[in-house]
Order: sequence, then structure tokens, then C-alpha cells
Amino acid sequence: MRILVCSDSHGDLVALRQIYLANPGLDLYLHCGDICLPDYAVREFTIVKGNCDYFSFPLKRDIPTKWGNIHMEHGNSYQARKKEYIESLHCFIYLFGHTHVKEHGYDGKTWVFNPGSLTEPEDSAEGSYLLIDIDEESGKLTYRYVDFPL
Repeated sequence: MRILVCSDSHGDLVALRQIYLANPGLDLYLHCGDICLPDYAVREFTIVKGNCDYFSFPLKRDIPTKWGNIHMEHGNSYQARKKEYIESLHCFIYLFGHTHVKEHGYDGKTWVFNPGSLTEPEDSAEGSYLLIDIDEESGKLTYRYVDFPL
């Protein structure tokens, strides 16, 4: 399973098109909120609502896989990044955005990722997105952040 994860693109349809076209044929294209575009403009992406979104996206999504759920939310709620909250979700992968800073971790059960911001990064001069590969046989996960020139 191959997954692209991005967040916080803040209305930049050109940037979203560029990363989609640069990564054809993936299994999932996920956006962790603050897309600031209507869903019809970005049909390829599964989206959760961010604090800057005014369209009717869900606040959270759980995507089932044979290794457990991929849980997505924007991450602007008080509890969103608390260890106890993430553990209570019993998910394989927890994805969030909001901070505009790349983050990754693994506690033995759950992978936690923030792809950073595609267009307004706080931790770099370049935007970023995340590519996740899950081996279909073993469930072994590999990932890499991809710089996106602004």
C-alpha cells in the first residue's frame, strides 16, 4: 500500500496538482486539513476539515487496513497530540497536521505522522509532504518526507 499524505496547503490548488501528478498510481492521497478548497476541486484526495476550512469535510476519518485503521484529523483540538488520546484510538497510523512542522514517531503500536505544511512550513524554507509505503505481506512501514519548493 502506497500513501501520500499532505496538510495545510491553504488554497494552493497548483501545489496539490503538482504533488498528485508527481506521484501517480498510489493507493491513497490524504489531506489532513486546511485545504481551503471545495472537494470537487480535489477529488483525488481524502480530506478532513481543518480550522481554516469552511467546507463540509468530516473532522476525523478512520480508513481501515488489514493492519489496523489509519486515523486522520487536523490536530487543532486540545487532545489531538496527547499520547493517551492517540492510544485510545487503537489505530495503526495516526495522521495530523495544523502545526506546519514535520513530525514522526512510533510507540511499538502506532505510527504518528505530521507531514508538515505543503505551502506554509514553520520548520523549513521548503514545504513538505509525506510518502508512506506499507509492505503488503508483513505490514512493515517505511516513510520519507519530500521537500516541495515554494
